[in-house]
Amino acid sequence: MLLFIALKDVMQRRVPNWTLLVLSTVVVIATPFSLYQAAISLMILLLGIAAFHFRWLGAGDSKLLAICAYGSAEQWPWFILQTAIVGGGLSVVILLYNHLANLGLIKQNPTATVPYAVAISGSALTAIHYI
Repeated sequence: MLLFIALKDVMQRRVPNWTLLVLSTVVVIATPFSLYQAAISLMILLLGIAAFHFRWLGAGDSKLLAICAYGSAEQWPWFILQTAIVGGGLSVVILLYNHLANLGLIKQNPTATVPYAVAISGSALTAIHYI
């Protein structure tokens, strides 16, 4: 499911809500309940809503980040750090791509967004142990 979400974000620059619903159902069923993890996930979701307001992160990316943080249990700080590092690298690649497109070395148009679900999904694969 994480691979499908990442590919969908790369191709269409959106994360469908139905995929997030399926993923959250799997994560909630497979992960032992923890009030602490639920609070952390809620805090990440609220920060994601603020990031969406400032156009720093997409709404689907915010929800995906909260779901994966809940599923990563006690590994959530490592998951967030790894997502930030991978996302930063992905942003540099997109900046380079846009620079080459503006110079005319690449025939495609520059892109305005970063498919951040790729960084989130990739990091989740190393942090979620229950799935």
